[in-house]
Amino acid sequence: MDKVFTTELAVHIGDINYGGHLGHDRLITLLHQARLDFLQQLGANELDCFGCGLIMRRLQVDYLAEAFLRDVLHVEMRVTQLKQARFNLAYRIRRGETLIARAETLMVAFDYRSRQVCALPEAFVQALSEEAHG
Repeated sequence: MDKVFTTELAVHIGDINYGGHLGHDRLITLLHQARLDFLQQLGANELDCFGCGLIMRRLQVDYLAEAFLRDVLHVEMRVTQLKQARFNLAYRIRRGETLIARAETLMVAFDYRSRQVCALPEAFVQALSEEAHG
């Protein structure tokens, strides 16, 4: 899937750590917000993604540069792998031309009633496909 979803997120005072820059934990929160924006564009969210939930199985982050208070970060996301019950999202976080971080999450379809992994709903797979080719 080649389509890139982009969103802009600002760095707020609560995102700044004792080093005077964006805290590593707050970057993860910004990734979560970007993912929610992406899902909202598809008409979904993490609790109701066309009939199932989504949970994160893995997160990998490469921190490459600092971000500071009031920076506007551009988050680019793309689906890099799509399987029966899971998909990977790759993220690139920039401030202007500066690459702040790269990240990847492995998201898994989850049935909160049975508390088990389930197949990604066909409607979600279709929405991803339409977004990728739209």
